[in-house]
Amino acid sequence: MSAAKKAMSTVLAMAALSASSSISAAAWCQGYVNQVLTYDNGDMGIWTTWRSGWTTICNLKTERDGIPPEICFAWFSTATTSITENKQLIIYYRTIDQAECATMPLSAAAPAPAYLRLIK
Repeated sequence: MSAAKKAMSTVLAMAALSASSSISAAAWCQGYVNQVLTYDNGDMGIWTTWRSGWTTICNLKTERDGIPPEICFAWFSTATTSITENKQLIIYYRTIDQAECATMPLSAAAPAPAYLRLIK
């Protein structure tokens, strides 16, 4: 194989790897919930130790980004339990990278989580 073909193969392989890593983004944001807030439109937001700002995770009235209100009520309970029991919360996001836990968009621009997990 010529040097030019080898170089092209290397470039294509690196491009494929970087494309696949952005497709497989995932983050487990972990810490304490300091505050829980519900807005009059149904949005439920949290203020956490990993993100300084309100992060909307779901809506108690209507489906938000595929999350139905029934799940949002369960997540509301989990978030408030995190406060009252002083336990850490892990929120799994399929659409952001781990480093984005501290920098994800705030309020309603935040991505929808896949799950919330309460830990000791």
